[in-house]
Amino acid sequence: MPTIDLHGTEHYYELTAPVDTGALPLVLVHGWCGSARYWQPLVDTYRATARCLVYDLRGFGRSRLGPASSRDFSLESYCRDLALLLDRLGLDRIDLNAHSMGASIGLTFANLYPERVRRLVLTCTGVFQYQMLLFESFYLASNLVIAARPPWIVSIPAMRRAFQRRFVHRLLPDAMARTFIEDYVVASAEAARGTLTASIGKHATFAMPDAFRVLSRPTLLISGEFDQIIPAAGARRAVEINPSLALEVIPDTAHFPMLEAPARYLSLLSSFLEASTVADC
Repeated sequence: MPTIDLHGTEHYYELTAPVDTGALPLVLVHGWCGSARYWQPLVDTYRATARCLVYDLRGFGRSRLGPASSRDFSLESYCRDLALLLDRLGLDRIDLNAHSMGASIGLTFANLYPERVRRLVLTCTGVFQYQMLLFESFYLASNLVIAARPPWIVSIPAMRRAFQRRFVHRLLPDAMARTFIEDYVVASAEAARGTLTASIGKHATFAMPDAFRVLSRPTLLISGEFDQIIPAAGARRAVEINPSLALEVIPDTAHFPMLEAPARYLSLLSSFLEASTVADC
């Protein structure tokens, strides 16, 4: 299992072999309580077009927190992890595709290190409108969910189906449902709480509009039509703030459009990354 130490945490990563197409490496960042595993179908398809890098964020998947691990769970700290990973692997400039909470990291990374990002794809993200009662209820429910994660739920098919219904419009194959729930069970509670606050806390809802407003890299937003976690309305608000952003809403999908409509998702991704403009320079 390939790992690399980044700020005290052994990070799991996979970097596909170079391809002779001239395309920049495509880096894929997963979301909250997930792992790089759900990007695998896209990597398997896209690796013939460009080199792909996937990794598990600190505290999630196979990147377990250790005694020396940083306990800074801010978006900026995860950006520093990514910058160091790219340095260690000798990747100067990339295309970046990030999903859900990972999209908050991707957005922050593109603003902190614009010279390192040619094109940015943000999947299932947007601008949240702060409502105190709704947010406080959400945090209470999330902390209860984080606290109650017995490993045995992985082995129960009904639990796997129920777990994924919150995230997808149509059920995915059971192997992917198992991946979702396995990643959820092994995620660090400390990292889960910390990143939840950093990515959708009250301060984040006020910081996100500014982050979208100053974004200078060519950016494509992709949303699922029936996403209950981060509705497409949030992406539309981001475009209102920064009209230079492109937005595609994929019909009949929810929070995982790359898995629910892989052909459509890949077509949008490829068309966007293969286009060339002065802004890419």
